[in-house]
Amino acid sequence: MKSKIEQSKTLQHHVYDYLHEKIVSGIILPGQRIVEEKVSQETGVSRSPIREAIRRLNSDGLVSVSPRGGVRVYRPTFSDFKYLYECRLGLEPTAAHYAAIRMNEKQRDHLKNVVEEMNVVVEKKNLEKLKNLSTQFHFLIVEASENPYLMKMMVQLNSLMSFYRNEVMNIPMRIEDGAKEHEAVWQAIQLKDEKAAEELMRAHIQHDYQFYSAMYSEIKRTNIKSFS
Repeated sequence: MKSKIEQSKTLQHHVYDYLHEKIVSGIILPGQRIVEEKVSQETGVSRSPIREAIRRLNSDGLVSVSPRGGVRVYRPTFSDFKYLYECRLGLEPTAAHYAAIRMNEKQRDHLKNVVEEMNVVVEKKNLEKLKNLSTQFHFLIVEASENPYLMKMMVQLNSLMSFYRNEVMNIPMRIEDGAKEHEAVWQAIQLKDEKAAEELMRAHIQHDYQFYSAMYSEIKRTNIKSFS
């Protein structure tokens, strides 16, 4: 029989996973409040494990807790996205380079299936599924690099990158182009062409940022006009 401490930790992990998935998938939006009572009703878990889960999410940078106790999903700024872009640009092309060299057959089959499924989902315009597959795509490449230090850095950044990825994939014109770029990276990895894989991943990340910057500039320009 589990001790009360073990049971509490299990419940805490359950709530953490539940909220983490909703936040990184964009179901709970940036700036939206997280109400303990509502989470308790949805999960059937008491307040204490929920508070512990929220502390973990706060440590991850996914939520902000006000001095009065209110909890909201973190709302990234444009500067946050710029700095995350710089991290991605430094890490992910390197991961693609070494994945092309080190990826084993099981990993290749998995990545191939993800890319094929992604192409189908793009045609069906299933945005939620596409976000999940895109996350898998990038994670599989980092994992296949077999560089434990690179993997550790990417895992630390991954949750925050979900905000970035969700914003970019909400740009309609970006979805099909992004899928083609994923396909190109996969083809380079399949051919074990590490230089092409690195350059194609770099171009993919640069295009993401260009689209996001253009969207942000347009929103900012529109907001200025509305107040003028």
